[in-house]
Amino acid sequence: MRKAGSKKSVPAQVPGCVHADLMAVQEIGDPVSGRALESAAGVCESAWVYEKVFMSEDFSDFDHVVVRFDGLDGCATVSLNDTELGVSTSVFEWMEYDVKALIKPGKNKLTVSFAAAADESGRRVAQCVRRQASSSLGLWQPKSETVGLCRGVSVLAFSNVRVRQVVIHQDHSTAGVVGLNVEVDAARFHPELHLEVLVRVCYKGNILHEAREILNADRLSLNLPVKNPQLWWPAGMGEQPLYEVTVDVLTGRTCHEHISRRIGLREFRMEETAVRGDTVRRFFINGQPMFLKGASWMPADLYVARLTRVEYARLVKAAAVANMNCLRVWGGGVYENEAFYDLCDEYGVCVWQDMMLCEAQSEKPDDAALAACSREVACAVQRLRHHPCVVLWCCGDGGGRGVHAAYAAAVDATVRREDSGRPCLPAMAHEPFSLGGYPQFRSLPSFPEPRVVTAYLAESERNVSHPACLFHMSPSDGAKRIFSSCVDEFLMPFGFENTLWLSQIQQALAVKQQVMLARCEQADGQGGALFWHFNDCWPGASCSSVDAEGRWKAMHYVARRFFASLTIVGRHHGAAVEVFAFNDGLKPFKGEVQWRMTQMEGATVAEGSKKVTLGPASREKPVAVKVGEALRKFGAGNLLLWLYLIDEQGNPVAWNIVPFCAWRELQSQPPRMRAEIRSWDDNSFAVILTSRHPALWVWISLEGLDARYDDNFFCLEPERPVRVRVTPATRLKLDQFRQRIRIGSLRDTWQDKRALMQQMMAAAKAP
Repeated sequence: MRKAGSKKSVPAQVPGCVHADLMAVQEIGDPVSGRALESAAGVCESAWVYEKVFMSEDFSDFDHVVVRFDGLDGCATVSLNDTELGVSTSVFEWMEYDVKALIKPGKNKLTVSFAAAADESGRRVAQCVRRQASSSLGLWQPKSETVGLCRGVSVLAFSNVRVRQVVIHQDHSTAGVVGLNVEVDAARFHPELHLEVLVRVCYKGNILHEAREILNADRLSLNLPVKNPQLWWPAGMGEQPLYEVTVDVLTGRTCHEHISRRIGLREFRMEETAVRGDTVRRFFINGQPMFLKGASWMPADLYVARLTRVEYARLVKAAAVANMNCLRVWGGGVYENEAFYDLCDEYGVCVWQDMMLCEAQSEKPDDAALAACSREVACAVQRLRHHPCVVLWCCGDGGGRGVHAAYAAAVDATVRREDSGRPCLPAMAHEPFSLGGYPQFRSLPSFPEPRVVTAYLAESERNVSHPACLFHMSPSDGAKRIFSSCVDEFLMPFGFENTLWLSQIQQALAVKQQVMLARCEQADGQGGALFWHFNDCWPGASCSSVDAEGRWKAMHYVARRFFASLTIVGRHHGAAVEVFAFNDGLKPFKGEVQWRMTQMEGATVAEGSKKVTLGPASREKPVAVKVGEALRKFGAGNLLLWLYLIDEQGNPVAWNIVPFCAWRELQSQPPRMRAEIRSWDDNSFAVILTSRHPALWVWISLEGLDARYDDNFFCLEPERPVRVRVTPATRLKLDQFRQRIRIGSLRDTWQDKRALMQQMMAAAKAP
């Protein structure tokens, strides 16, 4: 790779991009800080050239030879042996060029020349160059334009036949059998040649069924029954067994083409009904009601081409562990790499796939733009439709100025042609929402944990309103939103570090409240709740629930509880708290609801319990706790209601807490927490916390170290211990762990711990 007009070159990684290659040779820095980002931005003021000299065999006996690019990011001119093949202007469309007449035995030179991205800017807004909107327009991240071969490139040669498409349809209408219909679309170069198609269905390496048919035309269809099917379920509802379907085109024992697809046997259905002028949606998986739970997925790196399967796996696993069963791939980003969808198949995380259309496509398109849109959508659907995780298509991000109706119509028509069995939703806003016609809710930005923020801010910059801090803020008005919420609900934090922690707590509680209220309003299997947004692409304050390095924020721990298959919720209404219990799983649950009302000093005001039975995919309202008399006697600021869902063995499977006023109005007492710390195993430790008074939104951290916590940001009812397993990223001895552990709570965010310690020491010395 080299700058156009320069002879100096650097090694290029494919898939990759110019910025990643320059970082690899340390010509630019990784744009974590604003200064490095500004220097990196200048890279795209130049044109760049990729060259590859490769040795080729003699392809003269082949019928068809192409060079295929799975993704060219930028305005790219492709040449082979100094002969121009064509120009690509869309990163979302794979390109193939016929090179049979140009490729030669021995040495060949493939060249891809990218125009300067800065020169494209005006034309790109005019819809001439299609690429990731979040990077080129600075949507929810800093502008980070780049160019490069962001996906694979290959030379493909075919003799006699080429399989263009394999489409697999499923029929779940017969009990105990799933019928597979496999459509094969092939180009035959010699119609007189005898060709046979062999289709096999395999499970765990064993051939379950196979079918053969002579290929007499360019298309054929074969039916294969799968008896006693192992169904694919979303996370929290069952397992994720995966089958393999292979297609071979044969002449005798000679295999001309081999195609393999990994599939899951599942049936997803959406029902729409009109309620009070709005559209209410119900979702069903394998005949069972399903509540979609999750968040919007953003590109996980400023330069997505450098993402690896390991990084995708860390994030997809984090979603599944937090009981999310759905991620919305946002329409301002990219169609993700195959690794992302493979991992979602394996973890049972359903994908709501936006088409890559957003407010940049709000203007009326011309015919060329519509044709390009249809090609892009066809490329995406053909690549992804065999994945069981992909359950919904969506016309794009309808936020801001929205997507023009002509684009939406083109998307809908293309999806119906390419994949009529999956629902396609109209363009919808990226802001957090509840599916099914209920009020939308907004997320709040929050900061990563202090040790992350202090890594990109100098000590003099560690103020929320400092320009360097605001530069790392998404959205741009994030600081105002953080402090506006704080004034409404919390006492103002003391110091920069406490501000960071409190931002996480208030974000988590704002989303929790809206998700829980939406769930209480919705009938079984109706709608879902997806918040904006799940992940991040660079360090800074944002609406994400995990930071750019995959560390969990408070919202992710809290989401794991409010998205759990078994959940308990309290809704205060007048003189009572209605208690709701939810079971999103497929197995019935028997147990009891326990509740306890306490004063802020810890004394019990009232308590009770009631047996409860929850059917599969259901909700119940087992009890309404009367609170009117207690509120009159003790006051809203002096009461908390603790709720527990207990199984038949006496184990708590879910908990919740109901305050009766804003958190800032609670008459909180110093919790007086006690911590017992001991080894769990060679790599982790048990931290057992108990408090004399209610300890609200307690978190554990390790000074200077990352760690994995099996729970965090929880509440301690007085004298009710909570055990947390902590696994540091670096192996520690017990005494080292004790030195590094830090424990905080909501109350700690607004008091000066140093002043408090001085007061306590002075009191201890007083006569």
